[in-house]
Amino acid sequence: MAVSPPTTKTQSEGSGQLSREQVDALLLKLRDPSLARKFLMDAGLIDADGQLSPPYRSQDAQTA
Repeated sequence: MAVSPPTTKTQSEGSGQLSREQVDALLLKLRDPSLARKFLMDAGLIDADGQLSPPYRSQDAQTA
């Protein structure tokens, strides 16, 4: 059985940061409003009505 060489990680991969290319690809994809909405909902930033999730609402918005 052959042993594969160790994979090399870039600094951004090792630190959990996205590369510039990954960010650009994400921004391009999120230009589609339905994909952007799904992304924000999956991240827990907005609810199904498009409103900010409770942890991200300001106190003023919660009392209005």
